[in-house]
Amino acid sequence: MTDTMDKRRHHRFLALLEVRVLPGEGLPADLKVVTVDVAVGGARCASNRPLEAGVRLQITLTLVGGGLGQGAAIDAEASVLRCSTNAAAPETRRYELALAFTRMDSDDRSRLQAYLNRL
Repeated sequence: MTDTMDKRRHHRFLALLEVRVLPGEGLPADLKVVTVDVAVGGARCASNRPLEAGVRLQITLTLVGGGLGQGAAIDAEASVLRCSTNAAAPETRRYELALAFTRMDSDDRSRLQAYLNRL
């Protein structure tokens, strides 16, 4: 196994999900975020704006597909672990963010795990 795989606690699933970020201090007003892959402990996302490591976000993930009849919202607090630039990506997804979920209601965590298990 690679060092990265050894460090991961949760399996990641490819999923393109909308992420709504609540406005906060120092956050760009036009911030748009979508997931690239998701795990119970965090997500890799694409963004139109860079964010500094350590920034805390209040987010809502909208779960779609995976056998859901209608979308489901998952609320979480997340921390930006790192941000890198992908110059080849379109401007709307120019920045790759690694997020760690730092707080999530147990019902939302269970709902997210069940959703991921169906992907």
